Amino acid sequence: MSGAHLSSPIKPKTKHGRSKETNKITDYFPVRRSTRKTEKMIKLEQIMELKRKIYTGENEFDLIVESFEDKGRGVRAARAFEKGEFVIEYKGERIPHRTALIREAKYAEDPQIGSYMYFFNYRNARWCIDATEESIYKGRLINHSFFLPNLQTKVVDFGGDDFFLCLFASRYIKANEELLYDYGERNEKRVELNPWLMAS
Repeated sequence: MSGAHLSSPIKPKTKHGRSKETNKITDYFPVRRSTRKTEKMIKLEQIMELKRKIYTGENEFDLIVESFEDKGRGVRAARAFEKGEFVIEYKGERIPHRTALIREAKYAEDPQIGSYMYFFNYRNARWCIDATEESIYKGRLINHSFFLPNLQTKVVDFGGDDFFLCLFASRYIKANEELLYDYGERNEKRVELNPWLMAS
C-alpha cells in the first residue's frame, strides 16, 4: 500500500521474557457508542427542518382554502398540528414601513382591494409583509380572531439578510379546524372603522 507503513503489533513481555496476551472486556463485547442525540443536535435538526419547510413551502399542502358564508375566504387545517408546530409562512413582499404606508393609502382608494398587509417590528425597524397581490400562498387568507386564535406569529431568522414572518400553532389544532390568529390591530380609528376586529 503506497504511502503507508504497516507493522504487526508488538506483544508485551513478562519478567521472564515470555509474551503475555492481555484480554480486555472489549475483546469479548463490542464497544457501544451512545446513539443518544445531544440537545444541541436536536435543536440543529429542528432548525434545519423548519428551514426546509419554509423554503419548499410544503406546508401549503396541509391547508385548505374554503369560502365561509359570513366572512368570505378562510383556511382550514387539512391535518392536525401540535402546539408550537410551524403551520405556514405569511408570504408576500417584505417592504419598509414608509413604503408600506404609501401602498396602504393607494389600496384604500379601491374598495375592491382587501387588507393583506402585516406590519411588525424587527431588528430595530418597522416592516411590512404585503400579501395584497393574489397568489397561491394560503397564509394571506387566514382570518382574524381576537377571542379564539389558534395561531401566533413569530419572526424566523436564520441569519443573513433573510427573515420570515411565520404562523405557529398556539395550541393543539384538530384536522378540519379553521385557522385563526389575532391581527393585532389596536389603533382606535381602525378599530372604529372595523368593529369586527374586537368582536370576533
